[in-house]
Amino acid sequence: MKTRTMVAAMLALALAAGCKKKEKDNAGQTGTTPPVTPKPNEGAAPTPPPPPPEPPKATPKTGKDLAQVFLDCTSLLNAAKFEDFGKQCVAANFVNHMAGEKDMTRDEIMPRLQEGKTAFPDQKFEPQLVFVNGRSIMAVILMTGTHEGTLKMPQGDVPATKKKVGALFYERLALNDENKVTERWAYMDEGTFAGQLGLMPKGAPPVRPAMDKGLPGAPMIIVTADDDKEKANSAAMKKQVDAFNSHKAADAMAMWADDAMESDQAAPADMKGKKNLEKGLQAFWKAFSDGKIDAPNVWAAGDYVISEGTFTGTNDGAMQMDKMTMPKTGKKVSMQYAEIVKMKDGKISEVWRFRNGADMAKQLGLMPEPKAGDAGKAGDAGKAGDAGKAGDAGKAGKAPGKDAPPKAEPKK
Repeated sequence: MKTRTMVAAMLALALAAGCKKKEKDNAGQTGTTPPVTPKPNEGAAPTPPPPPPEPPKATPKTGKDLAQVFLDCTSLLNAAKFEDFGKQCVAANFVNHMAGEKDMTRDEIMPRLQEGKTAFPDQKFEPQLVFVNGRSIMAVILMTGTHEGTLKMPQGDVPATKKKVGALFYERLALNDENKVTERWAYMDEGTFAGQLGLMPKGAPPVRPAMDKGLPGAPMIIVTADDDKEKANSAAMKKQVDAFNSHKAADAMAMWADDAMESDQAAPADMKGKKNLEKGLQAFWKAFSDGKIDAPNVWAAGDYVISEGTFTGTNDGAMQMDKMTMPKTGKKVSMQYAEIVKMKDGKISEVWRFRNGADMAKQLGLMPEPKAGDAGKAGDAGKAGDAGKAGDAGKAGKAPGKDAPPKAEPKK
């Protein structure tokens, strides 16, 4: 009896299992799908991967570290590593202000660097004096090179002259927090370079011979300290500007040391000695009786004072120089300049002046534009002489289309 009961139970279980399997198979055949719980976000657009992390920003540098950034970028130029120079040293919004030329953007000036290296394969930029004031760098640089390739000029291409060039120029750079240059102001005498290449018209005044050696101890790095000595030197330079504008020789010369030296880069030679400097100043005032200087930008750094300003005046008198006379033109000029002044015991001991003297001559109608075809026809151009020594004191170079240099924020 028990046996039959167990068999019946087992048959019942088997029949029940068979019925469940048949129901499951029939469900697949008739389209009746059992409910399915959807997975989260199933059917939605795929989530994009997160953006890559931004590269870390450069650490802002100050003082000598910032000066080293400037020296490193100059080394990239000298090595013709223009791509690296552009990436590491020049901001995307960079603007270049160059005396005698239109402003240029980053994309416009980078090809010019390559053109310069093509014309002067051995071209070098050698910093001489490097001043750091906050996020600004002011520098005196010696540019040298041999003209071995085609030089592109607005007047036309100039074939290789095989001549050497070498002259000092000044630039001020504004750097952002990534230590890249956003703006540059530069002052150099285009007539000096043209004269050294033999491109000036015949009869043009002589220019400085090509300079091949820099200042002793270069590069010299001076960081603004904003101490009492610098404040006194800055005040002394402002006082000197007032004395120049008063046209009182005694007041102006009281600030100069007896053995002072003036190195005007648009003049054919340096001028030495307080007496010679006064003679030149008197001659200049006679030629520009209403001549005035406006110097809104003045910085002091150590024993030096850096200033940028504008000279304006009317050429209402002839100016007698050692071996030549500049006739009266009756024309007005507005010229920008930059000066590096070294102070010693409260007196001016050395001055380096940077200006576009050729542009000033053009404003006065005394010099035509140099021509590409004049190479080798300049006669005495490129030879140093006495002409122009006395009459250049106080003149200045012009920045393109502006009456005053942009004012930089001083160190706070």
